[in-house]
Amino acid sequence: MNNKVQKIKNYNRFFDLVVVICSWALAYYLRFILSFGGDVPEGAIEKQYAGFAVILAAVSAITFKNLKLYSENEFNTALKDLLILIKANSFSFLIFLMIAFFVSEFRLSRIFLGIYLLSSTLCLCLLKLYIRKKISKTAVNIALIGDGVSLTKYYESISRFSHFVIKNWIDAPEKYKDLQKSDELKVSDLEKDNIDLVVIGHKNENASKGYAYLQKLATEIFSLKYLPDFDYAKIGLSYQDFQGIPMLSINEPKFSTFGLFAKRFFDLISCSLGMLIISPLLLIIGILVKLTSKGPIFYGQIRMGVDGKEFKMWKFRTMVSGDKNHEGWTVKDDPRVTSVGKFLRKTSLDELPQLWNVIMGDMSLVGPRPERPVFVDKFRADIPNYMLRHKFKAGITGWAQINGWRGDTSIEKRIECDLWYIKNWSFTLDISILFLTFWKGFINKNAY
Repeated sequence: MNNKVQKIKNYNRFFDLVVVICSWALAYYLRFILSFGGDVPEGAIEKQYAGFAVILAAVSAITFKNLKLYSENEFNTALKDLLILIKANSFSFLIFLMIAFFVSEFRLSRIFLGIYLLSSTLCLCLLKLYIRKKISKTAVNIALIGDGVSLTKYYESISRFSHFVIKNWIDAPEKYKDLQKSDELKVSDLEKDNIDLVVIGHKNENASKGYAYLQKLATEIFSLKYLPDFDYAKIGLSYQDFQGIPMLSINEPKFSTFGLFAKRFFDLISCSLGMLIISPLLLIIGILVKLTSKGPIFYGQIRMGVDGKEFKMWKFRTMVSGDKNHEGWTVKDDPRVTSVGKFLRKTSLDELPQLWNVIMGDMSLVGPRPERPVFVDKFRADIPNYMLRHKFKAGITGWAQINGWRGDTSIEKRIECDLWYIKNWSFTLDISILFLTFWKGFINKNAY
């Protein structure tokens, strides 16, 4: 953010590692010096525990950085900051345990490890709260330049925090003209106001103004940030350094490798076990479908998945066999739906064979619902941003579905939910959606 805040964050990095090592030493003292938890087991050698402390500190430093513990998160709530910290510390602890298991035959005391995890998490949280308080008392003088939507949102975010002081807003939008103290930019005025940070952001039609300001301030000592108005970047915007050339990636979701691995691993294990557990139910449904209407038990339909790739999505057949199956969406009291099919569609039981699609990798448990190519061609022309939903693997359930946008409901609202999901995706969000899917039930009034 600026030099003053950055210094505090640098101290934060250092003292986090101090906390990790001191917590390790405290756990050793309590467990092996004071004999907390019973008799000291044989082989509790100080030298070996000291060596593990070095490994733990290195793992923690790398993990904390990769999980963006020190990124510009001044706008986070205290609770969110603490949850991120607890996640980072727990993750580094698990990585350390895996390394210790494979590189050494020496067994670490479980009581010792428990003491370390509890004490380090508590002390790191207390340190984080202290750092937040320290930053909140560090005044940051800011000059805003421009009328862009992104800049306006930036101001509305920082205005909630008293230590961000807006000294001037040049080219301010009409709504915030009262913050504009001068009409032109003078470096001498910035120096007089002790400006720490200059943030520039104009509307696209006024971008040339922003470039002129950038050119004027690029060689000054102020911290300088530029906020372009990329209103068409609906699901992601990221910066890359391509052999020294700055490059922006538009609408390319940025997911962590670990997160995607966890998602696929969870899909594979849960669906495999799920199909095994519900196999009697699948058998009963298959028999009912076969006995109550002519035709196959399963119905495979071509759908469009991630990156526009087509695949065959499986369901229990709920309609009469023949070409009538391909005449569009079902409606209320649709004569094509069989008696058993009506129940299966209402309860979403017809979707169960899609667990096989998940196992095969065509789909995920959670994601945007896949659509038929013929409707994709129609919607991509009628609904803005429709194709962006294919930047993510399709799912059996999703954010749109748990919010009621399924069946004969607004496509626009469904797409809005899909794009929000992709932009904000995390493995924990998937777990929440799955929980809400079960909590709200599978019966849907809009399913015909």
